[in-house]
Amino acid sequence: MSLEKLQQKFPPTENKQVLVTEVTRMTGGQVCVAGLDIHSGVMVRPLQPSGHNWPEEKWVGGGYLVVGNVISLAAAKAGNSSYPHASEDFRVARVGKQGEASAAELYAACAETSDQSLEDIFGGNLVEGKYALADSECRSLGSISIRAQKLRATTFYGKTQVSYQDRWKTWHNLPVTELQTKNKGDADAGTQSLSARLTSAGWQDVILRLGLARSWDGGDQGFDPKRCYLQLNGIILPN
Repeated sequence: MSLEKLQQKFPPTENKQVLVTEVTRMTGGQVCVAGLDIHSGVMVRPLQPSGHNWPEEKWVGGGYLVVGNVISLAAAKAGNSSYPHASEDFRVARVGKQGEASAAELYAACAETSDQSLEDIFGGNLVEGKYALADSECRSLGSISIRAQKLRATTFYGKTQVSYQDRWKTWHNLPVTELQTKNKGDADAGTQSLSARLTSAGWQDVILRLGLARSWDGGDQGFDPKRCYLQLNGIILPN
């Protein structure tokens, strides 16, 4: 059991011990981070005490909020979050780097805690397989395991997306927000890099780290209620 190994490697303390599983690009030089609490097996989305995300230059560039790191999170005063994000939001007073999981440990922990389908993650709250309505009382983070050969990375309207067909023959087209892909430059460069990563995995399973974006009113479309769109937060390869 991979979580057991990580639990032994990083014994419990009064703080949460979290394996960083995904870092996504936000606007304004910020990143959103999420990870697996290695002692409870549930997902956590650490936020600053204000409820804001994290400056990339300081927290990623400084080596703290990096996929594969195990970080210690001291709780700050709880804030108010709306569902579905309230399921994982966790305001943090202090962040410390405890160590690093190997690529094999990261993959194994993600595989062990993955769900079978999008429906299993979001409890049937996805509409058309694309979004959940604001205030849906479900998880906003999760993962599934899928054969790399079944995934296709393309550029669509200037953005990288990954597409696959599920067991019910439904196609899913997931916009990619993963920092590793976004840092390649423009969308075509990101798509090319991601395609190469998927090709390198061959017939092995990869882990799709999935999340719901914060609620959006649709601009001129005026969504009511607001919608939380599904996105691909990261891809974990077996090597």
